[in-house]
Amino acid sequence: MNRIKNRDNEVSFFLHVLPDTIKSEVNVAQLGKVAKLYDDNKKAYVEPLALKSNGDKRPVLVGVHIGRLLRNEIKVGDVVLVTFLDRSIANFTGDNKPFELSSNRMHSLNDAFIIYVY
Repeated sequence: MNRIKNRDNEVSFFLHVLPDTIKSEVNVAQLGKVAKLYDDNKKAYVEPLALKSNGDKRPVLVGVHIGRLLRNEIKVGDVVLVTFLDRSIANFTGDNKPFELSSNRMHSLNDAFIIYVY
């Protein structure tokens, strides 16, 4: 009986606990409000709109890249869709040249890009 219960616990862990933990650690996209724009309109500070599960605000995203087509459209207060790229973009200069990865981080809040203004 103990053996069956242990197996059920292991199955539950792999089907529920592990996937939920992984999903909670992977950043994909968030809705946010533009709090401030950099002087060149190429980056922004974005306040995530979704609260944490405990009701607290999430930290402001800093240095969020803005795509070229949105730079003349975006303004403080806009609701935006922010995505988090698969790899580090710390060495990305905005041109079409390949760039070296600065780290092995993936789906980091540090690699955010505004892709849509609501």
